[in-house]
Amino acid sequence: MKRFFGLLMALALVFGTLVSDAQPAVANMLNSGTVLLAEAQLPRNAVDDKLTTEYGYKLDVNNTNVAAFRKYRGLYPTIAGKIVRNAPFDTLEDILAIPGLSDVEKSRIQENLDIFTISPPNPALVEGDDRYNNGAYK
Repeated sequence: MKRFFGLLMALALVFGTLVSDAQPAVANMLNSGTVLLAEAQLPRNAVDDKLTTEYGYKLDVNNTNVAAFRKYRGLYPTIAGKIVRNAPFDTLEDILAIPGLSDVEKSRIQENLDIFTISPPNPALVEGDDRYNNGAYK
């Protein structure tokens, strides 16, 4: 009985495949989809747009996290934490007005002022605690 049922199913599968009109329908969908993809613009979000600016090359103090300061000597973790904690800033000079900065910390910030940039805070980059711990461990 098992063999008969298996043979019946195999014949039904072969017959269904030969008689089916599914293949032309699938091919028709693929043909029209490529035309639509060529005409449509790819969606972009605010973070992708920000990456086309100097955000990827300089530290945007209003949108960066503490870990981004690691590659700059003398800024991580103390100065980085103070900058992130007191953001957002309107100008680069506002960074030097952070309360509690020592003279050494101010001079370190002034030495590295050319690596900073300012842009309006983006909620996708600053929400939650990702600015303090973004979860990327090395």
